[in-house]
Amino acid sequence: MINSFYLYSFFILFGISFLIYLFFNFRSDKNQISNKIVLKNLLESLDMELPDELKALDNSSTDPQKLSQ
Repeated sequence: MINSFYLYSFFILFGISFLIYLFFNFRSDKNQISNKIVLKNLLESLDMELPDELKALDNSSTDPQKLSQ
């Protein structure tokens, strides 16, 4: 039979690894709209022409409901 110390250690290591995985893969900053807003601001600061898709974005809105659509 497996020693209970090793079994508990395995489950604790598995739990910590799972929490780290969730932290890095489901962060809130991985939002496609916010990335587009950052790209729009960068292109505007470099005085480059914006594509039509980025022209339609309103970077002044910070409403989370608009960002989640």
